[in-house]
Amino acid sequence: MKIDTFKINWVGSHFAGHSLAIVNENICRHLQQDQHIDLRKEVPEIEMPQASHLKEEGEKKAFLPFSKPALTISHQWPPYWSMPKSGRWVCMQPWEFGAIPREWYIPMKYWLDEIWVYSSYNKECYIRCGIPENKIQVIPLGVNKKVFHTGVEALTLEPSSFRFLFVGGTIGRKGIDILIQAYLNEFTSDDDVCLFIKDTGTQSFYKGITLEKMILEAMADSKNPRIVYMDQDFSETELAGLYKACDCLVHPYRGEGFGLPIAEAMACGIPVIVPDKGSCRDFCSDETAFFVPSQEVALSEKRVGNLETVDFPWWLSIDPNDLQQVMRFAYENHTLVKEKGQKASEQILSKFTWEKSAKHVSDRIKQLVQRKPSRKSTDEDIVKMELEHANEQYAKNFIEDALGTYLNILCIYPTSIMARHNTAIIYIGQKNYIAAIEHLVYIANNMDRQRKDFQENIWRMMRFCYSQKAD
Repeated sequence: MKIDTFKINWVGSHFAGHSLAIVNENICRHLQQDQHIDLRKEVPEIEMPQASHLKEEGEKKAFLPFSKPALTISHQWPPYWSMPKSGRWVCMQPWEFGAIPREWYIPMKYWLDEIWVYSSYNKECYIRCGIPENKIQVIPLGVNKKVFHTGVEALTLEPSSFRFLFVGGTIGRKGIDILIQAYLNEFTSDDDVCLFIKDTGTQSFYKGITLEKMILEAMADSKNPRIVYMDQDFSETELAGLYKACDCLVHPYRGEGFGLPIAEAMACGIPVIVPDKGSCRDFCSDETAFFVPSQEVALSEKRVGNLETVDFPWWLSIDPNDLQQVMRFAYENHTLVKEKGQKASEQILSKFTWEKSAKHVSDRIKQLVQRKPSRKSTDEDIVKMELEHANEQYAKNFIEDALGTYLNILCIYPTSIMARHNTAIIYIGQKNYIAAIEHLVYIANNMDRQRKDFQENIWRMMRFCYSQKAD
């Protein structure tokens, strides 16, 4: 009997070594074993030489994407909002800063068939940004159970009665600065303790933005408790051995899409110290982890790097004093640490493996490609619906919300005269005349087809703004 197969294109890195590439590589490896899925991979052009060096013809063929796939799954950074020419479209897109970039809003809300995230918390953040809940699916990540388990051979490390461990990029989002502060405040050189820091991406994706200098300065002070810093590349087996050789992973993140090192450490039998909110709550519990109280804190600008966001971004904040107390408690309760570590391994290896992740993906693929296609909104439909939404917000005196919606429209549809007109009105009301003029000038240069009274009103608004600006 002939088996139905679905042609799938998976777009994203496979050879770059960062977390997205690791996810792509592992999920795709298992999907290729599904007889119902004919999978092809589309990697960035810079990675094509590595794909072309594959020895087996079948492996090379896997990197030649289909021209007419049934489904395209995009999992890459930055996301590329170019609609496939055929089939359904999914974007697997983690985000660690709460409020999403403005340029994501309309593609996520209207263009995509589904959005996949790693955690329930990420899904909640997208919903809070106005993305429909029914479009978002949680695809948990996993570990390689053949590598990360309690039977792995531990690396030989310098002697210490208790070893804390941090694994990941030493960047602010990962909370390494909070960890260093808490560790130095709580322990001294008299304590038989050591903090091992395994940095990642120092010569690639995190180059130039790590806190290596802070770490080395702390290591140089003989009064401080011991710190061992490692930035060399580790194989998966070596990394598993590092986890196994330590007693407790500390990962006081401000924002995480999932937290692969957390799950990997747990699989190897060591518990974790993590915030009590965020992505890790999907796979950490009081039986497997030590939680540190945390709260959401909004950032000062509606921007993350060069990305304007739909609202003020937010991330988690923990008090270093609270982290100190939790680290001291773990240090003084070695038996409890061992018990939590054993339960942590059982939890991860039973529910959070790459096989499980691929099964989630496979199930979603089959449901999507067999589901009756829904009518896609046209660009005109989208602009109309978002304008109506913004006008309702404005009528209810939710001025900032209305302005945000108008700006969301203009981010994707900059030629929308009415979005610019209404944006200018709000800016005038806020006495932001320079911003209003920018939109009014655009309208003035593109309003030949508008009614005469509308054109006259635009000129009046411009004269008013220039006069106020001059004053």
